[in-house]
Amino acid sequence: MRDVTTNLLSRIERLEARLKALETTEPNTVDPVVTSPSADHPATESSSRRNLLRYGAVTLGAAAAAAIAVSPAEAADGGPVVIGAANTATETTRITASVGNGLHAISTNSGGGIGVLGQSGLVGVLGDTTASVSSGAGVQGWSVNAIGETPGVFGIAHSPNAAGVFGYNRRGGSAVRAEIPWTATSNAIALYAVNYSSYTGGDPGTGGFAIYGLSAKGHGLVGATAAAGAAAVVGATNGVADAYAATFFGPVVVGGDFTVVGGAKSAAVPHPDGSHRRLYFLESPESWFEDFGRGTLVCGEATVTLDPDFAAVVDASNYHVFLTAYDSESYLNVVDRSVKGFRVRANQAAEGTFSWRVVAKRKDIAAPRLATVDVPKAPTLPDVPALGHEPVPLPAHIPRRGAIPRRPDGKS
Repeated sequence: MRDVTTNLLSRIERLEARLKALETTEPNTVDPVVTSPSADHPATESSSRRNLLRYGAVTLGAAAAAAIAVSPAEAADGGPVVIGAANTATETTRITASVGNGLHAISTNSGGGIGVLGQSGLVGVLGDTTASVSSGAGVQGWSVNAIGETPGVFGIAHSPNAAGVFGYNRRGGSAVRAEIPWTATSNAIALYAVNYSSYTGGDPGTGGFAIYGLSAKGHGLVGATAAAGAAAVVGATNGVADAYAATFFGPVVVGGDFTVVGGAKSAAVPHPDGSHRRLYFLESPESWFEDFGRGTLVCGEATVTLDPDFAAVVDASNYHVFLTAYDSESYLNVVDRSVKGFRVRANQAAEGTFSWRVVAKRKDIAAPRLATVDVPKAPTLPDVPALGHEPVPLPAHIPRRGAIPRRPDGKS
């Protein structure tokens, strides 16, 4: 059918050329009425030839139109297919298939060919699905290469305020979901974000982020795991000296055991010289809480009441008391310890002040003495690629956005 249509169009063009040549060399003796020559329409030889040519052109045009109307959208090998080169219709051009694919576009050009190119002032390509099953998708990208780094979907943005790929969920579910199927048997990565920006800013770490999470009312970034011994969130320096596996600017809450392996727990305290100095925590084989205070001897005795809030979180039935006397050389000892407090007695009817220190075990958890710790192994990190993915260049014959496509013969 494609060859028939092409032949008809070629014959129409030849007839139009011959008709134009006759009209420029011979006078027009009759009205140019397109009709078939007969006994009812006498004419001169030249006018008959012109009318015959017109009649043939019209007839061939009708045949070509009929052939085009029923023929598929095809073009000769090497030529593009243009549907509605300057289509101003308000209705949507539809490609409907009751079975199979609605549109299957293939480009065998491995040097930069594009299967489907969508250009629009608003949405270039819109995918829509009415499927209610998990296998449906509005837009689905496949990468069938078993090797290499060809992505299934590649999004590009030129504006610094735009996103290369944007996910939006109207119902409050997941806007973007990355998933590795259960059939995968390798050390896979569900979501891999890389920031190759060369901007470093004034300080280390100010050159942007690979992943940034912001939530108006929920958590900004959440990690969870269902594997025993695995970690929900892992931070690593990737072998870079003086880098930090994690940094928090603000309060930090740990809902569980906090263990430091291969390092010390410390506090960075501001110093008057403008620097910060490191002060280390005291460590103990068991979980102890402490409280401190002062007392006054009256006739060689004093009563100390434990802070009710402190007594509520420790084992107040068994605790240690340490005393230090001031203003006298009396010997102090503790008598009558109870869950509410204790009494202090001097070896003589002395007056003066003293300090006390109470140490008690934490009550809400079991903390075995010098318990054995299973140190988790450091995760195997993926290799950092030397270069990122470069955008696929558009072929030279792709029209610019907004330009009207043209027929292969150059006519609009």
